[in-house]
Amino acid sequence: MPRSDNENRILQIETEREEILKHMENPLICQPFTEDFARRFSWSTNAIEGNTLSLEETIAVIDYDEVRSNHTYSEYTDVKNAYFAVQEMLIPFAKTVIDEEWVKKVNGYIRHMQGEYRDTAVYIGSLSETVYYPPDPRDVPELMKNWIRETNMKAVTVKEVFEKIAANHVLFERIHPFSDGNGRTGRMIVNQQLINHGLLPISIQPAGKYREAFRRYDKKEDISEMVYVLLKSEQESFDRVRNLVLKLSKDREKQKQEMKRIQSI
Repeated sequence: MPRSDNENRILQIETEREEILKHMENPLICQPFTEDFARRFSWSTNAIEGNTLSLEETIAVIDYDEVRSNHTYSEYTDVKNAYFAVQEMLIPFAKTVIDEEWVKKVNGYIRHMQGEYRDTAVYIGSLSETVYYPPDPRDVPELMKNWIRETNMKAVTVKEVFEKIAANHVLFERIHPFSDGNGRTGRMIVNQQLINHGLLPISIQPAGKYREAFRRYDKKEDISEMVYVLLKSEQESFDRVRNLVLKLSKDREKQKQEMKRIQSI
């Protein structure tokens, strides 16, 4: 991904950030954004892992407990667990320190069990891609202590924020501290980091670029692709706020015109 593209996105976020956050102070904007995010994230974070529910089907199971054919029981359970984790750990988008207890709690909610570090050796990927062997389980506790220290270090500029979060996310997934749910846990952490830096939470599109970002890092230790994915996702969150603001404005104007019409009768 061209560096200039990331730089342009960083500049746009820097320029629009204050206005977007101002709009989020309005409950008529904040509440529907929050509700949409919780459902959209529950869909996307599971879709990245291969869950076949669509966004529409995800909303149906969350809002109405409606299930449809051609999906497994675990797919529906994973969606409900992700939604519960968001409600418990991210909403109402408050700043909080990310510590080991917080991370384990997120993983526990996502998996609907006690979140504990793995005690077995594992591998990621396949021969058709690239097999990766995470650290020995005996090293995980110490690695996570070091990772936690880096996670809570504050960045100043938007560029620093996204580069730091991108690098931190890749490292978490490479430590792979849990036996399962590492990707979903990691994306929850990304959102808490964004919130801690005064930005909006994101839903990463379940497309190839996210996985490609890990491959790029493994080959070249280059995080620019992951930075791109996070920046693009943040801009999409900004767009959703703008769309709500526009819809509110249009509805209010339409209502004013209707009131004038009624009063003129």
